[in-house]
Amino acid sequence: MKEWQINICIKRRFGKGIRDEDMKFHVLTLFPEMIRNITETSIVGRAVKNELISVETINIRDYSANKHMRVDDYPYGGGAGMVMEAEPVYRAIMAAKQDKATRVIYMTPQARVLNQTKVEELALEEELIILCGHYEGIDDRVLQECVTDYVSIGDYVLTGGELGAAVLIDAVSRFIPGVLSNEESSQFESLQDNLLEYPHYTRPELWHDKEVPKVLLSGDHKKIEAWRLEHSKIRTQERRPDLLNQSYQICSLWYGNDATRESAELLTARLSRYGQLYDYNRRKLQKTRTCFQKRQLLIFYLQAEHDTPSERQPARAEGPVYMTLRERYRNLYGQETPYVLIYSSKEEEERMQAETEEFRMHMEKRGFVKLQESIFHPDFSEKEQIRIALQIRANVAEIS
Repeated sequence: MKEWQINICIKRRFGKGIRDEDMKFHVLTLFPEMIRNITETSIVGRAVKNELISVETINIRDYSANKHMRVDDYPYGGGAGMVMEAEPVYRAIMAAKQDKATRVIYMTPQARVLNQTKVEELALEEELIILCGHYEGIDDRVLQECVTDYVSIGDYVLTGGELGAAVLIDAVSRFIPGVLSNEESSQFESLQDNLLEYPHYTRPELWHDKEVPKVLLSGDHKKIEAWRLEHSKIRTQERRPDLLNQSYQICSLWYGNDATRESAELLTARLSRYGQLYDYNRRKLQKTRTCFQKRQLLIFYLQAEHDTPSERQPARAEGPVYMTLRERYRNLYGQETPYVLIYSSKEEEERMQAETEEFRMHMEKRGFVKLQESIFHPDFSEKEQIRIALQIRANVAEIS
């Protein structure tokens, strides 16, 4: 690795300021005991006990208008099985929904399969309502009126939504501060960077004639990180080659002051375990011809230079040399490589509008494709920083 390529391995810093209250789950179900049996044990049970999360079960039958507490009926148009009625489901949702903005999630195989980006997005909420269906499903009219998110845990059919709801609660809870004893665990594990996690080893060093890889005993953290990345890719290729089509190497290109550098470090760490920083304050790097591949994502962290073009200093002048974006990144070449522009403020975005449009046209000719523009600053709240990172990850997933 060249001297100006700095490997990033910064622990995700959720901090205590990400939320003021515990995470509240409201599960609407015909079998509350199924949810309670799962959420009262292990890490989730400990989180409930420590009041980091709360799990309320609501029995949909309690909202039936039928004296026998029935909540299902025969489907219009005929067919096998029964369908849950709209009214008791609607009443149960309204009983749980104290805030109009609360998201209502319906567990169904007729949805995109749950992934890590969706889990992290839901973890930013203060409250979630999870609806569990049964029989042949639920009257579609109440789903259209009340449901905000459809979530599947796999391309198969279960007898009900309770197991899916428990999976969702477990996955989301891992991102609530304090739930895990090691906050790094929620970020740096399987599916980080759309790569499966590397192999793990512990004592003894020799077991059944199998040795722990020597590099893991070396104490050389750079070599260990390189080994882990290599074996994450190998394992993904062997077990989930489909994920490689969604995997992008994050390359953060920055110039400017310490605040810009800090922005690059923070956002890169939220996006990737294996991201790289390129310091374009360095003249040597500006002069180096660099070719990026299709499976790389470039993130440019911009800082406006307040002089006019006529005041720009010649290359041999002493002191700072002011350049346009096109001049600074003149030696970059891509192969349909996506990129993102990051500003530190709305004012800076407006001030650089003409320059970034010229830069966009230049980059298009060099084989790059603009993905999005965003505003990011180290002073943003923890939650807002995560939202921006998730937005970038979601947009990358769309082009995969």
